[in-house]
Amino acid sequence: MNAPKNWTEHYGAKKRGLYPTEWVVRTLAGGNYPGLKIDKGKYPGARILDMGCGDGRNLGLLHDLGFEVHAVEISAEMIESLRAASASSGQETHFAVGRNDALPYAYGFFDYMLCCASCYYLEGDMSWPKVRAELARVLKPGGLMVANFCDEQNAVLKDAVRHDDGSLIITSDPFNIRNGSRFKAVAKMADLQPLLAPEFRLVGSGHQSDDYYGLQLSGFLTVSERI
Repeated sequence: MNAPKNWTEHYGAKKRGLYPTEWVVRTLAGGNYPGLKIDKGKYPGARILDMGCGDGRNLGLLHDLGFEVHAVEISAEMIESLRAASASSGQETHFAVGRNDALPYAYGFFDYMLCCASCYYLEGDMSWPKVRAELARVLKPGGLMVANFCDEQNAVLKDAVRHDDGSLIITSDPFNIRNGSRFKAVAKMADLQPLLAPEFRLVGSGHQSDDYYGLQLSGFLTVSERI
């Protein structure tokens, strides 16, 4: 599978002006939830990485919250398109090409990290422990990572094949862009802390399950602290 080509074509066909992802809005800008306490007063001027920013739909929200915004995607073509859109918005985003297992930043560069449908991709011989260690490397101790993970009932994982390391190889993607990719998915809430350890400590979690007219998109939401 040529992942960079697939995603470049997918996002290149989209129009700009997309809305931010709902769970990201609720997590970073939302109310006072019983199971999540984030001090939003620390946002202004803090560095955040949108790791795997896709079409850039969450960048405007991150700017509005006061962050110094950095964003990574897997191909130069995607970055050039994002950079052009960002220039027209008047909001300065610092873009770079990178992958979830190879990020072009120094140790402890970020205060926050957002992984919206991105950190759980495992291409080629990538392993989840290697990805997790790389995400932790660029985040300051005490920094927060906001990330989601598909559960095993997600429609994207229908008929998926179990890999030797427990990840799932996608065979029947309803969107027809991920077939051949591997996901690190989660079966149940109790699996989240072991998934994130030893580099991260879970500080908030939730589960989202949406039935979009017969298409189930479901998974776990996490906020974890870099240890």
